[in-house]
Amino acid sequence: MTKVVARAEVEDIERWKNGFVTHSELFKKQGVTIAYYGVGDGNKVAVCFETTDLNAFMEILESSDTAEAMSHDGIIDGTVEIFVVDSILETQ
Repeated sequence: MTKVVARAEVEDIERWKNGFVTHSELFKKQGVTIAYYGVGDGNKVAVCFETTDLNAFMEILESSDTAEAMSHDGIIDGTVEIFVVDSILETQ
């Protein structure tokens, strides 16, 4: 399972939350099995996706369907950052 973290700024936190949860079908196409999400100061949001298919995830991320979903949810253009988690630090 690969984890992908996305960070963005949104116009309105509640609008984003309400929209984000409606995109299950799009996330399934990306191989997403679970998504953890939260908000920070200044209308910043972060999501950690677990995907079974990183290639499909990245391909669909660049699609017009994803652009439409982001616009619907009020994500501010140019603020999305994507990080593929490729390292683990275990503490005992």
